[in-house]
Amino acid sequence: MKKDCNYCQNEFNARRKNHIYCSNSCKTLASYKRNNYKYVAGHYEKKEITITKNRENVSNLVLNAIKELENKIEVIAAQPEINSSSISNSAIGSAAVDVSVYAAKKLFAPHTLSATKGDMEILKKEINELKFLISRKNNSLFQ
Repeated sequence: MKKDCNYCQNEFNARRKNHIYCSNSCKTLASYKRNNYKYVAGHYEKKEITITKNRENVSNLVLNAIKELENKIEVIAAQPEINSSSISNSAIGSAAVDVSVYAAKKLFAPHTLSATKGDMEILKKEINELKFLISRKNNSLFQ
C-alpha cells in the first residue's frame, strides 16, 4: 500500500495500514517537532518554559483560594447542629417502611421471605410427626 510520509512527504510502502512514517528517523524527527525540541550542537533539547512574571499572580491566586476555603469552613462551622428530632423522625419513617414492605411480602408472596428460626422449628416438628406416622404404619404392616 503506497502512502506519503507525514514528516518528509516521500512516498513509501506501508507494511500496515496504521504506518504513517517512512522510517524510524522520520518518526523521531516528527516527535521532536511535535514536542518543541530544538537542535543544539549535536543533540536535541526541549525548550524550557519559565514564567517569572506570573509568580506573584500565582501566589496571589493561591492566597485568595486559601482565604475562600477558610471562609467556607467558617460558614460550615456556623451552621446549626444536627436536630435530634429530625433524626428520630427519619428512623421512625424508615422502620415504618420496612414493616410495611415485610407485611406486604408476607401477605402477597410468603414464599419469597427468608426462613426464620421459628419456621425451622415448625418444619422440624412436622418432619418428626411424619416420621412417627410412617414408623407406626410400617410396624402395623409387619405385625
